[in-house]
Amino acid sequence: MAILNFLRTRRGASLLLLLVALVAGLGLFDRAERALLPATLAQAGEARVEENLARAAALFATARALNAAISVAQSASVSAGVGVEGSISPGQALDPVNDLVERFSAVMLTATVALGGSALLLKAGDAYGLAVLLPGGLVLAALALWLPGAVGAGARRAGMLLLVAALIAKVGLPLTVLGTEAVADRIVEPQIARAQAELSAIELPGAPGLAPDAGWVDRLKAAGDITGQVDRLLAAAGGIADTVVDLIVGYAVKIVILPLVTLWLVARLAETLIGGLVPRREG
Repeated sequence: MAILNFLRTRRGASLLLLLVALVAGLGLFDRAERALLPATLAQAGEARVEENLARAAALFATARALNAAISVAQSASVSAGVGVEGSISPGQALDPVNDLVERFSAVMLTATVALGGSALLLKAGDAYGLAVLLPGGLVLAALALWLPGAVGAGARRAGMLLLVAALIAKVGLPLTVLGTEAVADRIVEPQIARAQAELSAIELPGAPGLAPDAGWVDRLKAAGDITGQVDRLLAAAGGIADTVVDLIVGYAVKIVILPLVTLWLVARLAETLIGGLVPRREG
């Protein structure tokens, strides 16, 4: 009882806040989390982000290779025929598909950058949430008990902001990633997986003298019948367009729309929490 009564005093509450700040600043909370849990929230979130990052990077490389192959086909020209001067470029019919593939590569580059940024945010939140933001908030909360008037109220509000920021950095960001992935797994992941498999299965006709793993650009350059190659690529253009559109829609929902909605919900929750903890000052 004596200890509880002491903690109810301003001095006792200040000492308790500073003690918890010291424990957090020394990284003991983080160490306990890693010792008690097989995988922390941040580690689970980082694993999903790294998996998506690898897929997005592979799709970006595939899109650039496909863009290069179509560009080579577009630049190929053949003679117009007997009695007609000049040449024609049958590959120009692939221009709409090439534009779509270029936009798809831009989408995948954006997705790669966004996922890389998400991985950095998760690592930063895991490293500094409890070790820096939490101690800072607790120290300000302890000081607010001793500072008078508006200065104390400002310190208290700043301390609560840091405490909420620590909670978001340590728990909110990983839960945002895991929650987004859980929703995406049900909504768009089947579409993305199917379209990715279809894109990986697209092959241009081979050319004599090339290795089985030769790239599309090498196959087109080594092909003797450019017109035939272009005709075959034109026949596959519809499937390529449908696959690319499916991937663009899937990754737009997974990388842009769902995270933005989730972050908006987290921000609204944080705003409500801060408003409840720190009432606004009356004018």
